[in-house]
Amino acid sequence: MTKFLTFILLAIFGITSSNAQRDPFNPSNSSMQVQTKKSVESEIVGSPYFEEMFTPGIIEEVGGNQQNAYFRYNVKDDQVEVKVSPSQSDIYILPRQQKFIYQLKDYSYVLGSYNVEGVGLVKGFVNKYHQSDKVTFIGKPFVTITQAQAAKTGYQKATPASLNVGINYYFGLGDNKLQEIKLREKDFKNILPSSKEMKQYFSDNKIKDINDVKKMIDFYESLGS
Repeated sequence: MTKFLTFILLAIFGITSSNAQRDPFNPSNSSMQVQTKKSVESEIVGSPYFEEMFTPGIIEEVGGNQQNAYFRYNVKDDQVEVKVSPSQSDIYILPRQQKFIYQLKDYSYVLGSYNVEGVGLVKGFVNKYHQSDKVTFIGKPFVTITQAQAAKTGYQKATPASLNVGINYYFGLGDNKLQEIKLREKDFKNILPSSKEMKQYFSDNKIKDINDVKKMIDFYESLGS
């Protein structure tokens, strides 16, 4: 039987199948439905996307196939939007299922639920930067909307509503709850076990961005138990 992900993307390419029961464009198969995103005009200033452009990556079905595609994450709607090629006009949204992983160069979008100390459950799509038995490092994009302001006098201009995208980072060890962090040395020192190796690492290396954190995680995991 044809794998679901492969069939969806073949259908997007315009290749048909005689197996109507597995047709994601058949309205009766609601759990398998591929949706075409409708264009919606907005008066809000700002972009709801974490990636401004459709970015090349791989869509993976857990335990199954992989397919090259282009995608971007709509933070406001918590949806990953897909194209087969960047020049394609149609935008697709795959079924909202945990078995689909959207892999980009530096992170993957995964659908899940994470328990964060002092925050509770963080749900929806997250940016997965690293996940192993020892360390989990993710980010959850969010939007901040500023309401429109009417002009108070004839000399002022009205201010339209605006939207800004940000991201919160979460880090944790093993099965422990994740903790919200900033990308700074002291936050990781508060979570990681103290050892002479890690003290030396932090002395020799600065933590300023995602790549610095990934290198630190690789070093930490290389130390063993």
